[in-house]
Amino acid sequence: MAKGLLEWAMSADILDQSWNRLKSEHTPWSPTVTREQLEHHLVQHLLALRDAVLNASYRPKPLRQFPMQKPDGKQRIITAQYLSDKVVQRALLIVLEPKAERLFHDSSFAYRPKRNVEQALNKAREHIRCGRDWLVDADIEKFFDNIPQALLLKKLKPFVDDAKAMQLITTWLTQGAHHKSLLGQRRGIPQGAILSPLMCNLFLHDFDQALSCANIPFVRFADDFLLFTDSKKNAQAALAYAKNQLAKLELNVHPEKTRVVQSGPQVIFLGQKLPCLMR
Repeated sequence: MAKGLLEWAMSADILDQSWNRLKSEHTPWSPTVTREQLEHHLVQHLLALRDAVLNASYRPKPLRQFPMQKPDGKQRIITAQYLSDKVVQRALLIVLEPKAERLFHDSSFAYRPKRNVEQALNKAREHIRCGRDWLVDADIEKFFDNIPQALLLKKLKPFVDDAKAMQLITTWLTQGAHHKSLLGQRRGIPQGAILSPLMCNLFLHDFDQALSCANIPFVRFADDFLLFTDSKKNAQAALAYAKNQLAKLELNVHPEKTRVVQSGPQVIFLGQKLPCLMR
């Protein structure tokens, strides 16, 4: 009988990979086990964690929360997991990431192996050099805080395809919800959790596909994206289309950070000025 995804994630090989990715961190193992105490009984704690996950007695530890100052002076709450929870999430990420990489669009660059900011900028410059210098410069409003969990879980279920793993993911999401809507719907995923970046890209995959099917060239880096067109009129149409597609995901573009603009040094994307098209 084939292993389920959760059993695969808890196999000795995957747990070893997970631990090796995390062993340099000084995070406490749990509220009652320090990092130093963990070192003295490492195998015992790892095996106990594995058994708890497989027999469904595992419960995530309370998230630690830290305020972080944003550039606009406001505060963002960053959540931090205990090391035991990180080990479980990292193990799941190890088995899910290759499957996600086969799915994701080539113009999505954030939170992916062997992809980085410079590659995203090079792709943007390439579109501009090809004459697509009228841009939609956009940001999704409060993206991580506003993701509707019910819709996210609907998208995750066929992708994960494992009931036990989905039960764990649902528990993590419920624990990390930022707020509820007027109808009581949970929204938000915890920034700082190991699986959150993957969830970000999975949730926006349909948006990427919609842009691609509409022949709108784009570069997306998490919740920041550029759309590339050859005229102001087409850029305005592209923005309207993007807004419509995001509305299907119960999201909005940020009204103060989204604009139609011609490429040039006044456009800062991922910390870099974009070039003018030499006509």
